[in-house]
Amino acid sequence: MRYFMLFLASFIFFAGCASKNSTLEKELQKDVKLTIYNQPVQNLFIQQGNSDIFHRFPFIDKRQFEVKGKFPKDFYSKITLVYNANNIKEVDFWKLEKSPKSLDFIYIEPMWIKEYRKLTGDLFANIAYSLNISAKEQEILRDWVKQGGVLWVEFGLFSTRYDIFNKEGEISAKAIQRSLNKAFAGMKFWQKPLYRYVFKAKKMDLINYMPTTKSFIVDENASIIKGIKRLKVVIDNFMEEYAIVDGKSLLVDSANRPLVTLVRYGKGYVVSLLPFEYSDVYYDGELLRWKLLFYLAKKL
Repeated sequence: MRYFMLFLASFIFFAGCASKNSTLEKELQKDVKLTIYNQPVQNLFIQQGNSDIFHRFPFIDKRQFEVKGKFPKDFYSKITLVYNANNIKEVDFWKLEKSPKSLDFIYIEPMWIKEYRKLTGDLFANIAYSLNISAKEQEILRDWVKQGGVLWVEFGLFSTRYDIFNKEGEISAKAIQRSLNKAFAGMKFWQKPLYRYVFKAKKMDLINYMPTTKSFIVDENASIIKGIKRLKVVIDNFMEEYAIVDGKSLLVDSANRPLVTLVRYGKGYVVSLLPFEYSDVYYDGELLRWKLLFYLAKKL
């Protein structure tokens, strides 16, 4: 009887593990509503040593003060790429004009829809106007790219359910979607068309919504950047829309949708991608960024 009970306990334990693994895989494959619109479509410094490897890592959330990465120490100790990157909101363009090699990357992050100003048909100019970047400073940035800089774009607009109301003073989800679509409609980025992705959070009631995620399974055979299998976008707001510049596809998903693109301007590049989550160990957001940095290091 004692052996029988031991056997029964072991059976239940392993059956439970199998059930958990099955449930986990099903959860990872869960999807949310996605709409995609397709409108027709100086050098990095390589040297030993980098004691603060995440200090300038593109798109690490600065609110998370202790970012350690999700890989073993040996992984980071072998990284010899040293670069200077800065958020476009923090760039001293007058200094950049005199010392273009002082930065390797300038990156652009998503923006709240109430901060966005659509004044022209060029998305970059609208972003610049929204951030109070003058026409002369925009010219300096374009010249910097042509001289070999990389503009790293993970741009999009997000809206809560409290941003737009109908005539009766009630929250209007349709008005929010129209506003987001209008913000990017007909836009180009330095003469290049855009791919547009729209994500929605899960609605709970008239006021509340539940943050959710959108998963992408990567087609490695059709992608230039190898070793990336699964990516995720975290949707914290009621509705979010992102733009990817039409260019050379470095990474595509299983439906052949571009996830990372590259456009060359003079000696430099504009790289654009969705704001993929980087800390979840079941997804490759951090690894993608390292691989993309090394890819660009070889190109420049």
